[in-house]
Amino acid sequence: MKKYMIFMLISIVAITSATDMVVNYTDGSMISIPIEQVDQITFEQYEMVTVEGIELQWRTDDEYLYVNVSAPTTGWVAVGFDPTNQMADANIIIGYVDDGGDLFIRDDFGTSPTSHASDESLGGVNNITQEYGMEENDMTKLHFRIPLNSGDMYDKVLVPGNSYNIILAYGSADNFTGFHTLATGTNIEL
Repeated sequence: MKKYMIFMLISIVAITSATDMVVNYTDGSMISIPIEQVDQITFEQYEMVTVEGIELQWRTDDEYLYVNVSAPTTGWVAVGFDPTNQMADANIIIGYVDDGGDLFIRDDFGTSPTSHASDESLGGVNNITQEYGMEENDMTKLHFRIPLNSGDMYDKVLVPGNSYNIILAYGSADNFTGFHTLATGTNIEL
Protein backbone atom coordinates (compact mmCIF):
# COMPACT_ATOMS: atom_id res chain seq x y z
CA MET A 1 0.00 0.00 0.00
CA LYS A 2 1.18 3.51 -0.71
CA LYS A 3 1.14 6.15 1.97
CA TYR A 4 -0.02 9.60 1.00
CA MET A 5 -0.39 12.85 2.81
CA ILE A 6 -4.03 13.74 2.27
CA PHE A 7 -5.57 17.11 3.06
CA MET A 8 -8.46 16.36 5.42
CA LEU A 9 -11.14 18.95 5.79
CA ILE A 10 -14.89 18.95 5.61
CA SER A 11 -16.52 19.38 2.21
CA ILE A 12 -15.51 22.80 0.98
CA VAL A 13 -18.56 24.26 -0.67
CA ALA A 14 -17.45 27.74 -1.58
CA ILE A 15 -14.92 30.44 -1.13
CA THR A 16 -16.97 33.43 -0.08
CA SER A 17 -14.27 36.04 -0.42
CA ALA A 18 -10.56 36.32 -0.76
CA THR A 19 -10.32 35.99 3.02
CA ASP A 20 -12.65 33.11 3.96
CA MET A 21 -13.26 29.47 3.09
CA VAL A 22 -16.71 28.06 3.98
CA VAL A 23 -17.01 24.49 5.24
CA ASN A 24 -20.45 22.81 5.21
CA TYR A 25 -21.24 19.97 7.66
CA THR A 26 -23.94 17.37 7.00
CA ASP A 27 -25.96 18.57 10.00
CA GLY A 28 -26.50 21.87 8.17
CA SER A 29 -24.02 23.89 10.19
CA MET A 30 -21.26 25.85 8.50
CA ILE A 31 -18.03 27.44 9.58
CA SER A 32 -15.88 30.06 7.93
CA ILE A 33 -12.12 29.69 8.07
CA PRO A 34 -9.95 32.75 7.42
CA ILE A 35 -7.81 31.96 4.39
CA GLU A 36 -4.63 32.89 6.25
CA GLN A 37 -5.35 30.04 8.72
CA VAL A 38 -5.77 27.36 6.07
CA ASP A 39 -2.04 26.61 6.16
CA GLN A 40 -2.43 25.82 9.89
CA ILE A 41 -4.77 22.90 9.18
CA THR A 42 -2.87 19.70 9.80
CA PHE A 43 -2.27 17.01 7.23
CA GLU A 44 -2.94 13.41 8.23
CA GLN A 45 -1.28 10.29 6.88
CA TYR A 46 -3.64 7.82 5.20
CA GLU A 47 -3.08 4.45 3.61
CA MET A 48 -4.56 4.20 0.14
CA VAL A 49 -5.61 1.62 -2.42
CA THR A 50 -7.38 2.05 -5.76
CA VAL A 51 -9.44 -0.84 -7.13
CA GLU A 52 -11.26 -0.55 -10.47
CA GLY A 53 -11.60 3.24 -10.19
CA ILE A 54 -12.67 3.31 -6.53
CA GLU A 55 -10.18 4.99 -4.23
CA LEU A 56 -10.15 4.00 -0.56
CA GLN A 57 -8.09 5.87 2.04
CA TRP A 58 -7.98 5.01 5.72
CA ARG A 59 -6.24 5.66 9.01
CA THR A 60 -6.88 4.77 12.64
CA ASP A 61 -6.24 6.20 16.05
CA ASP A 62 -6.91 4.58 19.43
CA GLU A 63 -10.70 4.76 19.03
CA TYR A 64 -11.71 5.37 15.42
CA LEU A 65 -11.32 4.39 11.79
CA TYR A 66 -11.28 7.40 9.44
CA VAL A 67 -12.22 6.68 5.82
CA ASN A 68 -12.26 8.56 2.53
CA VAL A 69 -13.83 6.74 -0.40
CA SER A 70 -14.46 8.07 -3.88
CA ALA A 71 -15.84 6.57 -7.08
CA PRO A 72 -16.59 7.68 -10.63
CA THR A 73 -20.32 8.19 -10.14
CA THR A 74 -22.86 10.82 -9.19
CA GLY A 75 -24.84 8.11 -7.39
CA TRP A 76 -24.16 6.11 -4.22
CA VAL A 77 -20.79 4.82 -2.99
CA ALA A 78 -20.31 2.05 -0.41
CA VAL A 79 -17.54 0.34 1.51
CA GLY A 80 -18.09 -2.81 3.58
CA PHE A 81 -15.79 -4.17 6.27
CA ASP A 82 -15.13 -7.85 6.94
CA PRO A 83 -17.91 -9.70 5.07
CA THR A 84 -18.22 -13.47 5.49
CA ASN A 85 -19.81 -14.16 2.08
CA GLN A 86 -20.18 -11.36 -0.49
CA MET A 87 -22.11 -8.74 1.58
CA ALA A 88 -23.17 -11.04 4.42
CA ASP A 89 -22.21 -9.85 7.90
CA ALA A 90 -20.29 -6.81 6.60
CA ASN A 91 -20.38 -3.45 8.33
CA ILE A 92 -21.39 -1.36 5.30
CA ILE A 93 -21.25 2.41 5.05
CA ILE A 94 -23.22 3.70 2.05
CA GLY A 95 -23.82 7.27 1.01
CA TYR A 96 -24.62 9.69 -1.77
CA VAL A 97 -24.80 13.41 -2.42
CA ASP A 98 -28.06 14.61 -3.97
CA ASP A 99 -28.45 17.24 -6.68
CA GLY A 100 -28.81 19.93 -4.02
CA GLY A 101 -25.43 19.03 -2.50
CA ASP A 102 -26.88 17.36 0.61
CA LEU A 103 -25.17 14.24 1.96
CA PHE A 104 -27.14 11.13 2.88
CA ILE A 105 -25.09 8.41 4.58
CA ARG A 106 -26.09 5.26 6.43
CA ASP A 107 -24.55 2.59 8.65
CA ASP A 108 -25.76 -0.75 7.25
CA PHE A 109 -25.28 -4.45 7.95
CA GLY A 110 -25.03 -7.19 5.31
CA THR A 111 -28.11 -9.30 6.03
CA SER A 112 -27.33 -11.87 3.30
CA PRO A 113 -24.82 -12.34 0.48
CA THR A 114 -26.86 -9.98 -1.71
CA SER A 115 -28.69 -7.59 0.63
CA HIS A 116 -28.19 -5.10 3.43
CA ALA A 117 -30.28 -3.01 5.80
CA SER A 118 -29.62 -0.05 8.07
CA ASP A 119 -28.36 -0.90 11.54
CA GLU A 120 -31.18 1.21 12.96
CA SER A 121 -33.87 -0.78 11.12
CA LEU A 122 -32.39 -3.97 12.61
CA GLY A 123 -32.39 -2.57 16.14
CA GLY A 124 -28.81 -1.30 16.12
CA VAL A 125 -27.28 2.16 16.09
CA ASN A 126 -25.91 4.45 13.38
CA ASN A 127 -22.31 4.88 14.52
CA ILE A 128 -21.09 7.19 11.74
CA THR A 129 -19.64 10.54 12.83
CA GLN A 130 -17.70 13.32 11.14
CA GLU A 131 -19.42 12.50 7.87
CA TYR A 132 -19.25 14.72 4.84
CA GLY A 133 -19.31 14.32 1.10
CA MET A 134 -19.29 16.06 -2.22
CA GLU A 135 -19.79 15.51 -5.94
CA GLU A 136 -17.17 16.98 -8.22
CA ASN A 137 -16.31 16.22 -11.85
CA ASP A 138 -18.67 13.20 -11.96
CA MET A 139 -17.04 11.76 -8.81
CA THR A 140 -18.70 11.16 -5.45
CA LYS A 141 -16.39 11.54 -2.48
CA LEU A 142 -17.34 10.53 1.06
CA HIS A 143 -15.54 10.92 4.38
CA PHE A 144 -16.64 9.37 7.65
CA ARG A 145 -15.43 8.16 11.01
CA ILE A 146 -16.62 4.98 12.77
CA PRO A 147 -15.60 3.50 16.12
CA LEU A 148 -13.15 0.61 16.05
CA ASN A 149 -15.43 -1.07 18.60
CA SER A 150 -18.90 0.48 18.71
CA GLY A 151 -20.47 -2.23 20.87
CA ASP A 152 -23.25 -2.50 18.26
CA MET A 153 -24.00 -6.11 17.27
CA TYR A 154 -24.31 -4.92 13.64
CA ASP A 155 -20.76 -3.51 13.52
CA LYS A 156 -17.50 -5.42 13.34
CA VAL A 157 -14.77 -4.91 15.91
CA LEU A 158 -11.79 -3.58 13.95
CA VAL A 159 -8.25 -3.92 15.28
CA PRO A 160 -5.36 -1.78 13.98
CA GLY A 161 -2.65 -4.04 12.53
CA ASN A 162 -5.13 -6.74 11.46
CA SER A 163 -6.05 -7.45 7.83
CA TYR A 164 -9.66 -7.30 6.64
CA ASN A 165 -11.56 -8.13 3.49
CA ILE A 166 -13.21 -5.00 2.12
CA ILE A 167 -16.05 -4.70 -0.37
CA LEU A 168 -16.30 -1.59 -2.53
CA ALA A 169 -19.21 -0.65 -4.76
CA TYR A 170 -21.00 2.20 -6.44
CA GLY A 171 -24.25 2.80 -8.30
CA SER A 172 -25.76 5.46 -10.51
CA ALA A 173 -28.79 6.34 -8.34
CA ASP A 174 -29.07 8.75 -5.41
CA ASN A 175 -30.50 6.20 -2.98
CA PHE A 176 -29.48 3.34 -0.66
CA THR A 177 -31.14 0.54 -2.64
CA GLY A 178 -30.11 0.95 -6.28
CA PHE A 179 -28.29 -1.89 -8.00
CA HIS A 180 -24.53 -1.47 -8.24
CA THR A 181 -22.75 -0.38 -11.39
CA LEU A 182 -19.56 -1.96 -10.06
CA ALA A 183 -18.82 -4.14 -7.03
CA THR A 184 -15.33 -5.32 -6.18
CA GLY A 185 -13.17 -6.11 -3.19
CA THR A 186 -9.72 -5.92 -1.73
CA ASN A 187 -7.83 -6.72 1.45
CA ILE A 188 -6.35 -4.02 3.66
CA GLU A 189 -4.40 -3.83 6.89
CA LEU A 190 -5.68 -1.25 9.34
